[in-house]
Amino acid sequence: MSTSTPASVGGRRPYGRSATRVFISYRTGDEPFGAALIDTALCARLGPDAVFRAPRSIPPGENFADAILGAVRESSVLLAVIGPRWLGATGRDGEPRLRNPGDWVRRELLAAFHSGTRVVPVLLHANLPQEHELPPPLARLGSNQYLRLHHRYAPADLARLVDEVEGLLGDGPE
Repeated sequence: MSTSTPASVGGRRPYGRSATRVFISYRTGDEPFGAALIDTALCARLGPDAVFRAPRSIPPGENFADAILGAVRESSVLLAVIGPRWLGATGRDGEPRLRNPGDWVRRELLAAFHSGTRVVPVLLHANLPQEHELPPPLARLGSNQYLRLHHRYAPADLARLVDEVEGLLGDGPE
């Protein structure tokens, strides 16, 4: 594999070869508007190649699993967008999705923990899950400092979130 940066594909660089620095993790059935708002705000400040959100960032024909896990590993920050249905989401079998090893939110979080990516919960009309509410491999998420995004304060909350993330990346004002 070449280490040079390839040309963009449809305005997007193929996964694993971009300057991705922020990964947005969210559950599709749980307030996905929040992930889209966060993506838009971060892209406006950092540029679209620096922010990974699967629907926008994975080109057609790319391997989904490789793209997701590669982007998590190359990111400095993973934003875990948590809404009111995030913790209680169940699969077709009625079991909690976070307890399923194949659940993508779980896989993204575990990949971030294993690769040393900073995990920042972003709460959308939800409370931070407590450690005892999470499966043991994810329990540490319950002690991470979080940010909030509330619809009533969205402009201010988004501005703070972008400033905080930029500061974590070392791109903030000196």
